[in-house]
Amino acid sequence: MPDKEMAHPDEVRIIADLETLQVVADPLRLRLLALLRREPRTVKALAAELDLAPTKLYYHIKLLEERGLIRVAGVRLGAGPVEKEYGVTAYRLSVDRALLSPSAPSPDDALDTFLSVVLDHTKSEIKRGVRAGLIDPDPDTGGPGGLTLRGMWLRLTAAEATEYYDKIRALNREYTARHPEGDDDPAIGHYELLLGLYATLPPEDQPPP
Repeated sequence: MPDKEMAHPDEVRIIADLETLQVVADPLRLRLLALLRREPRTVKALAAELDLAPTKLYYHIKLLEERGLIRVAGVRLGAGPVEKEYGVTAYRLSVDRALLSPSAPSPDDALDTFLSVVLDHTKSEIKRGVRAGLIDPDPDTGGPGGLTLRGMWLRLTAAEATEYYDKIRALNREYTARHPEGDDDPAIGHYELLLGLYATLPPEDQPPP
């Protein structure tokens, strides 16, 4: 049986150095963090979930532990050797925007790595949802089982862009508050939203306004 004495993960961990960000950017390590975010697991349990040999994971587990992204959450006792159970140190990861500033030591490397973390995680979660039958990627499929994924161009003044952003944040707060952590209603599903609103140059195939 596992030893359940463990520190409760923080709500968010702010990554403020490029080295830690680069550790997180690996797709396999992102997947490990996603699994450990749900519950503490041994390396053997993680390997079984990922259909990999445990020996292929020890290096990645060591890197994540050295960077303080995971920690030993307990031990599993059984007939064989004692096995460590690992858990995340924070439920969510965020990046210190100062790391991405043009005045930072390596802003291009940091931005590339940051975008890899965000986009690789999204790609992994969508693929996992499709394989599990939760997502139908057919563009004609709507509703909870569909995949809403598209880019769009908006022509806005700075004031309108601020208004648009504030409305999105308000909508997110409204729906987040409906089912806080700990709400175990069996009708609740999990949905992930990747949202990007940013100033950009006009589309290359259109003349500037």
